[in-house]
Amino acid sequence: TSRISARPIPKTQLADPRQYQLSQLRRRFALKERNENNVTVLEFHLKPSDPDFPFDMDSLNCVLRVPLDYPKGEAPSLKVTNPDMPRGYQINVEKGFDGIVAGKPSATLLTHLNALDRQLEELLTRQKADTIKIMAPAPNPEKSQPSAPLSQEKDKPDSTPKSAYVPPEVRSVPSAAQKAAARQVRDTEVRQLEARMSRVAQFSKSRDGISFTVPIEPRKRTDLPIGLRAVKLVRLIVPDGYDIDPCRVEIIADDKEAAKNVEAAFLEHSRSTKMSLFSRINYLSQHIHTWAKRKLQSDAKSTDIPLAPGSVQGADMPKASLDRDTEPEQLHVRGEGDRPHVITIPRPPEWSTGHDDEEEEEEEEESSDSSEDEDEHQEETKAGEEDTQERQTPAAPTAAPPTAGGVLISFPHLELHGIELLEMESLSVSVKCDRCKTVKDVTKLQSTTKGGQARQDSCTKCARTFSIAFTADLLHTNSIRAAHLDLNGCTIVDMLLSSFIPTCAECSTPHPQPGVPAVRGDTSMAFCRECHKKMTFRIPEVKFLRISNASAALPDLPLRKKKPEKLGIVSGQELPDRGRCAHYKKSYRWFRFSCCGKVFPCDRCHDQTADHPIEQANRMICGFCSREQNYRPKDCGICHAWLTVRPGKGFWEGGTGTRDQLRMSRKDPRKYKRLPGSKVGKSKS
Repeated sequence: TSRISARPIPKTQLADPRQYQLSQLRRRFALKERNENNVTVLEFHLKPSDPDFPFDMDSLNCVLRVPLDYPKGEAPSLKVTNPDMPRGYQINVEKGFDGIVAGKPSATLLTHLNALDRQLEELLTRQKADTIKIMAPAPNPEKSQPSAPLSQEKDKPDSTPKSAYVPPEVRSVPSAAQKAAARQVRDTEVRQLEARMSRVAQFSKSRDGISFTVPIEPRKRTDLPIGLRAVKLVRLIVPDGYDIDPCRVEIIADDKEAAKNVEAAFLEHSRSTKMSLFSRINYLSQHIHTWAKRKLQSDAKSTDIPLAPGSVQGADMPKASLDRDTEPEQLHVRGEGDRPHVITIPRPPEWSTGHDDEEEEEEEEESSDSSEDEDEHQEETKAGEEDTQERQTPAAPTAAPPTAGGVLISFPHLELHGIELLEMESLSVSVKCDRCKTVKDVTKLQSTTKGGQARQDSCTKCARTFSIAFTADLLHTNSIRAAHLDLNGCTIVDMLLSSFIPTCAECSTPHPQPGVPAVRGDTSMAFCRECHKKMTFRIPEVKFLRISNASAALPDLPLRKKKPEKLGIVSGQELPDRGRCAHYKKSYRWFRFSCCGKVFPCDRCHDQTADHPIEQANRMICGFCSREQNYRPKDCGICHAWLTVRPGKGFWEGGTGTRDQLRMSRKDPRKYKRLPGSKVGKSKS
């Protein structure tokens, strides 16, 4: 038997591990090395090794600092210096390197950098870290103005009212007892949030324990602005000083203005109310549609109407209207430029038409549905009344809610016997990875209408993460829509054995869970548990219709542009060896396969190079004129050259060539064979 021995450690590594690891980096990268304060600083460019790296970044500019007492002392640190990369993503990469070093402290520097290379795409797709940008103070315009015009301005009456100095609000410093009580409240509410959300796949907690990624399901998604309807996750930030300092949320959406409205309303609600973190998330789900439109409605209320200059003179305008206590929402004074006399007042409230009493009562009922205790009930009722008052202005006509995104699953020619309604209970599908085209089965997906969440999974080959969620529809004799799929990072291939719940047409009793299993082409049968009537249904065909691209939100980094493929051919000239290969000597063309979009002479050449299942080629390149075109079985559509052996040369050729035995070549064995069905003739005596 062979004896397995450990890999020997080089003597240089045992003698001086720091110099050994630095020499590895010198051989691997083109370094710029210098020493600063007992620290070796290495500058180099780390090129991503992934051929499918999605970001438009040739290399990662790295500055590695290796202490003098490494590896026994301090750990190395990395700094990213790409000028076109936002600082938030640079911090993500630097923190990722620190985590790699902390996870394997005994590994070499080259091993750490190789691990960073493998995790680079995952680090760049994370939520951008929070940064603070320090701006220089603006120059004082009073000092920059010349002194001559000042004497002229003194003679002019000041038409703009001067407001008294308002001292800044002084915030009281919390005592040690208050901090301890707030810390205890924070720990309790965070534990409660983690206990209730830990089983949700999309819930996550940052390493510092301050931010949480929380999934939400808005109560009225169709009432949201179009740019917020795709929001499924929010970032909850709970500072260390909670509950003295308020918590806040961050929303990533296409509609930046609506997202800021929601964030500001949540922060205001967090400051004015006392709720648990879990209750605040529920409150956000209930009122996100009203918070997103709050600023828009307030802007619609205060339509600015400039008055004539004569209508705002001293006797006509009350003096109290120019008092400092007047709220800015009620009066806008414009004294800039050469028109200091123009004053803009808000739109009178009696010009707006309010909603009827039924809508007000409905809004009050909606605001009180999500209450968990008496205090929350009172706060939500007040919020509902405020929302009702804000909605008394005529809202602008909104667009119709768009159709569900993703992929629509339908069952053409669905057969239902004794069934009035059919609903999909659980769905099992086969999906294909968008990167490597590997097929994977995902089973027992639950509908979002029944509390199901998006399933997070990863490819078995390239480890790319993807998510699947589906929303079931009701099937009946006039509707063949089964479900809507939301896919991110994958493509639907086929539907597997799934469960359905039929409803009896006689007594309207639904079948109990887990339902009736069914698959395409089979007839499924069940009996009603109430009236014992037979129920059968059959799914002859399953169709998948792509409604829209349901892709994940991409980060701010630019994506890599596909470089044009260089095949080394010239249009109008022949391909090398007229496109023939070692497998098919009589095939004068190349094929572009739809599975990877690459060009190969034949299917065997594709299988020798590629590492994914082959798909049929729908494009080809002629071997005589080198022009790419749609696939044609025999000849080129441009130069009309035959791309296979021209038929009619006196040979059988599998039944497509010459069939006349008189014209057939003597080299073809079928010339002398008896045709099937004929009889042997009698010899003449």
